[in-house]
Formats: sequence, C-alpha cells, structure tokens
Amino acid sequence: MDSSHDTGYDALIIGARVAGASLALLLGQRDHRVLLVDRDRFPSDTLSTHFMGTLAVPLLERLGVLTDVEAAGFRRITRARTWVEDCLFEGPISPDGAYALAPRRDILDTLLIARAVGTGNVTFRERTKALGLIEEGGQIVGAALGCADGGRAEARARVVVGADGKHSRVAAWVGAERYHAEPALRPAYYGYYRGLTPLPEPALEIFFGGERMGLIFPMRPGEDCLALAPQSADFPTFRADPRGAFETYYRSLPGMAARLAGATLEGNIRGTRGIENHFRRPYGPGWALTGDAGYLKDPATGSGIGDALNQSFWLADALDATFHGADWETTLGAFQRRRDEALLPGYQATLATVRQPDAPPEAVAWTRAALAAPPFVRLLATGMAAALPAALPPQTQARLAQLAQAFGAPRA
Repeated sequence: MDSSHDTGYDALIIGARVAGASLALLLGQRDHRVLLVDRDRFPSDTLSTHFMGTLAVPLLERLGVLTDVEAAGFRRITRARTWVEDCLFEGPISPDGAYALAPRRDILDTLLIARAVGTGNVTFRERTKALGLIEEGGQIVGAALGCADGGRAEARARVVVGADGKHSRVAAWVGAERYHAEPALRPAYYGYYRGLTPLPEPALEIFFGGERMGLIFPMRPGEDCLALAPQSADFPTFRADPRGAFETYYRSLPGMAARLAGATLEGNIRGTRGIENHFRRPYGPGWALTGDAGYLKDPATGSGIGDALNQSFWLADALDATFHGADWETTLGAFQRRRDEALLPGYQATLATVRQPDAPPEAVAWTRAALAAPPFVRLLATGMAAALPAALPPQTQARLAQLAQAFGAPRA
C-alpha cells in the first residue's frame, strides 16, 4: 500500500481478530466491499482465554470455519469438571451432546481472515496501523493508515468500524461513552503447556480455592491452556516471577503435581493486572464498534469470543440494512439495544462470579462429609431439586431451572 488514496469501500474495519474478521466475512458474503486492516502480522497469537462454550461453537459453523477448526486438531470438550477445594464435581458440559472448543487464536483468527478474503469482496492488509480518523462535516469518512512498507495512506468508507480490542483507539478517537462500568477486579494469567497428563475425556476443569480460580482448557492432543485468576493482592508476586508463582499454584491443586510432572511450558506465562468492565456506545456518525472495543468484561467466564461473534452477526445485519437505505440512527440504535439486552445478563453474571468468595470452611466441611459417604451423595442428588433452587438468588434459579429442564427435569 502506498501513499495514494484508497476509496470506495462500504466498510473499513480496524482490527482483524475474531471480531473484525468475522464481521468482514459476513459483510463480504453480502457483496459489500470491505477493507480489513490490522497492526499485527498473521498468523499470531493474542491475549485470550481461547474458550468457546457450547453456544459459541455453532457460530463457527454458521461462519463456515468449524470444520477447518476441528481439522486443525482441536479436541471437543464434552465434560465440565469442578473442584471446590479438594472436592470434585463432574458432569456433561451440555444436555444435548453439544461440545465446547478451545482453539489457538493464531489458527482461529487466520481461518476467519482467509474465509473473509475468499468472498472476493474483502481486502486484508496486515501490519497496517490506524493513525487517526478522517472527519468531514461531523461524519467519520475514513482513516489515515500507516502501512507495512513505512508509507502512509488514506482509506475512505461509508462506515469505519473499530474492532481493535480493549484498548480501542477508534473508541478513544470518537469519544465513545462508557456505561455499566466497573473497574478491573482480578489479574489474569495463562500459559500453553505440552505434555500435561490428559483426562480420559476432554473436560473444562475449574479449581476454586484460596480465593483464586484456576482453569484448564484442552486444546489439541498434548496441548492445554492453563489459566489463573488470582487476587489483586497476589499481583506483585506474579509480576516478580510469573512462571514460578503460576506453577507453584497449579502444583498445589488436587492431582496437578503429578499431571504437570512431564509437562513443558511453551513460551512464557502471559497475563494482565486486570481487565476493565464496561459497555460503550457502539455507533455514531459514520462509525461503529464491535468486540472488546464496544463491550468488555473480565475473562473469568470465558465467553468473550462468543460475545464477539454474536456482535458480528447483529452488526452485519444493521450495516447491511443501512447500506440498502435504512436510517442510520434508527438501525444502529436498534443494534445497540439488541446487543445490550442480550449481553447484559452475562456481563452481570461474570461480575458476580469474579466477586463471589469461596465457600466458607463450614460449607466445605459439609461437602466433604457428603462426598465421604456414597449413600449421602445419592441422597444429595435426590434432594437437590427441592433444596438447591431455594438456596439460590432468583436470577440464578431461573437459569438453573432452564438447564435442569434441558437435562430432562419436569417444569416446576
């Protein structure tokens, strides 16, 4: 790309990770001309939980990349395995045989980009940095770009979309308003390990204890992503020795010292002091936001990729309508409402999960007592339908009732 002007695009999308690449793909499939740019070189990794739950995996199928993701070797995650201190609970991850995945981002993002370019309507430029937006008459009409060869260019489009992540420069340039905002709650760290002793069936593993939360996401055979959400007070220790602190924690977990004995860390432990939580107004004159640029939350519940893909489907519908003559304000306002109504419950549940303290010692003692005598476990299961809902907040009761009915329980 040289210093000439690049004109005539329907959409200029800044950021080519999951959020931007999937939106480019959907717009390209509808014959809209798209310029997709990213400052990184691809394929490459990025900070991510990698997890895609049972509701997110079908979105890959709708985008046409699920077969390719699985062909890359990523294992179907069919079980959920939860430790509370040294007490283990395990069951199917879904009532209907659905499964989760944990794909590496260098593969997932690259597959989405290739699929988008394959529509014939999407131009992709890597190592291309947005330097600023172009405004005319109060409307965003394009962006100034710094190119891979060191040159500069202008690209103009009917809409500029910021898909440039949690530190979105597009959102900053347009002054996108934040709301439902909460500060970062916990640090987050993860690493890729090879050779971890596997379970008989791939499972999402969660460890609660010591006011920390550990997670294991099975990736390809012999490859797992281990993640950890410690407390803010732990941050100086982790910053001083990320690998040492990380592996000390994991070796203290039930069975993990033996499972880690022959495992090796790929690269370094990666992490952050914490992720802020907020919604942003996702549109204005000539611009829109998607993915983490428009909606950001703590990664503890591992729903970020699915949330980004859903936003792409909703925003693609809205932009397609405006390209065909629908009123911008009405259509994008409806997109914002749709996004917020769909994602706010998960946002609130994530914050509640991160803030939830560990079970008190007396509760763990009762749990150990029940699990120590198998007949009590059977009685616990029998009484759960009556006892468990009554012990939970109303919103949690409703979600639990939905899951129970999906697993075959009669309606109350």
